[in-house]
Amino acid sequence: QTWYKKVELNVFAWDAGTEEGDDYNLFNEETNPRGKISAFMAGDTSNAVFVSEGDNGLQVLPVGVLTFELQESSAKCMTSEPSGPTASPTMSPSKS
Repeated sequence: QTWYKKVELNVFAWDAGTEEGDDYNLFNEETNPRGKISAFMAGDTSNAVFVSEGDNGLQVLPVGVLTFELQESSAKCMTSEPSGPTASPTMSPSKS
């Protein structure tokens, strides 16, 4: 079995479908009926939250990065009995 030493995953914003508006203001009117949870879309403006102008037009930026880093690996990890996680997730701000 092979273990990766480090894995990084971008974390993107999702729209909960509970409020009207096109930003993350806490004072938007409630959506009625509530919408479905959906991925945040770039829309048509580059000054929207989490959106940037890229080589291929507008793109949604990650809000953070999850980093999973192997802490240790031993013969004990190779058994069929689960002994708990061997990696600790950490979260850091997006580099944008």
